[in-house]
Amino acid sequence: MAYQYELHMHSREASLCGKGSIHDMIRRYADLGYTGAVITDHFFRGNTCIDRNLPWDAFVDEYSRGYYEGQETAQKLGFHLLFGVEEGYGGGKEFLAYGIEPEFLLERPFLRGADISVWSREVHSVGGLLIYAQPFRDRWYVTDPAAMPDMSLADGVELYNFGNPPEQNEKAVAVFDKVNVIHTAGTDSHNAIFEYAWGVGFPQRVHTSEELVAALKRKELALVDPVLLLHYFRNFQL
Repeated sequence: MAYQYELHMHSREASLCGKGSIHDMIRRYADLGYTGAVITDHFFRGNTCIDRNLPWDAFVDEYSRGYYEGQETAQKLGFHLLFGVEEGYGGGKEFLAYGIEPEFLLERPFLRGADISVWSREVHSVGGLLIYAQPFRDRWYVTDPAAMPDMSLADGVELYNFGNPPEQNEKAVAVFDKVNVIHTAGTDSHNAIFEYAWGVGFPQRVHTSEELVAALKRKELALVDPVLLLHYFRNFQL
């Protein structure tokens, strides 16, 4: 059996586009049998609902409020809620950062509006990971949907994003499936009204951000979706 985790999730507490509260999001994933999720709300250069004019400490405190407030609901359900970031890096492109905590952000006010090279240096300095989100998404706000991400700065790509049409995910698979990087999947959920989720399955529970990073680095994951991804195995079989 695999323990299923969502790696790409937004809440209304910090994402302007978020419609569901962190509590409703957690309950929905738990109802679907998920063991945990990483909250990856939009950060400073993304579609955040946090006032960018706030002092840095206040901005980070507001940004991470949903993560902290969600812990009580998560603990009641035996659900593992982990912290992450989705940040823009130009032209509508975005990346996901794992293996960090709010304290990481508080200690680095220079991340206000920083480019991806700075994020890469800082996230990797604490053992974290950068994953390119929806690498070939084609929407009005993306300047060059076909632009290739710079893999020297990141550790992997989100091959499957539920918010993308199939052809955009298929392009990500065609380009990166045989490349020796971390491959992930995510629902990119913004509300608690969905029938199933795309995520990853691990052969063991992932309790902390450190355990998440270690499992991703070992590629001990299967990409999980009941229709499309159950046959996309890595190092074990569901």
